[in-house]
Amino acid sequence: MNQREKYENGLFTVRFIGDELKLHGVNIYDLSHSLLAIQRIVHKAHLSVEGSLVKGAFPNKEIRQSLALQIGERRRTSDAFALVPILTDPNVQEYLKKLADYVFSGIAGYYVGDVLDRVRKEKNQDKQIFIGSIYTEVANIVNRIDASGGVEAISLGAPALNQETIAAFTSDSKIYLSKLKNETFLGNYQEIKGRVYKLYPASKIIAIRRSGGRTVSIFLSDTDFDRIRYHKESNPLFLFKGRPRYQFGVETKIVSEFEADEIEYIIDNLD
Repeated sequence: MNQREKYENGLFTVRFIGDELKLHGVNIYDLSHSLLAIQRIVHKAHLSVEGSLVKGAFPNKEIRQSLALQIGERRRTSDAFALVPILTDPNVQEYLKKLADYVFSGIAGYYVGDVLDRVRKEKNQDKQIFIGSIYTEVANIVNRIDASGGVEAISLGAPALNQETIAAFTSDSKIYLSKLKNETFLGNYQEIKGRVYKLYPASKIIAIRRSGGRTVSIFLSDTDFDRIRYHKESNPLFLFKGRPRYQFGVETKIVSEFEADEIEYIIDNLD
């Protein structure tokens, strides 16, 4: 395989753009942060497809080898890098090609500027969590723009999907991502139950303990909060109906915050 073929068949491409880069290449700091972010996004895509994207999860050694990328070519004139799979196994390459499509469908909203709308409308919970979870990695790439290395824009592409440019991030993208930092989105409707052990009257939030010792903060209406606040039983057991809240950058389906539309007192003291 010659250099031209490697570039055109690259799984991903990342191009650093800037007037200063006509005089010197991208520095190691900007390059390494960007490449590591792309590799981590690929890991998260795999975990998401497998339904196992939770906090602290990491592909095992064998899977990481299958997902590993390497630099296939660098085009110095535009400071573009083509990333290709380390393994040449056709099955591995085909799987990574499918992941590439999944990856860029998640990144697209951050580039277009409608990721909040996309993540809130996404019906597939695994895909929804994936889109929100890659915020940190996308920000790590975009934050290389207008830093000390002379990078003015960063373009991502997918030659293997016949798409030269998937996302072209600029300084405006950097501003947009900074505004997303504290944004949240709601997951699928569900029911959870637990014992109330703490109340926060100023914010109408309660804390519950679920089976297994996990704690969840529940956001309530004024009426439901008062119903629990003035309940005669200490440490009561309630059923909460609503949707979990997730923050951008959080990489887990495990519920830690929950917006309740309805509550129901459970008389039975057994969980």
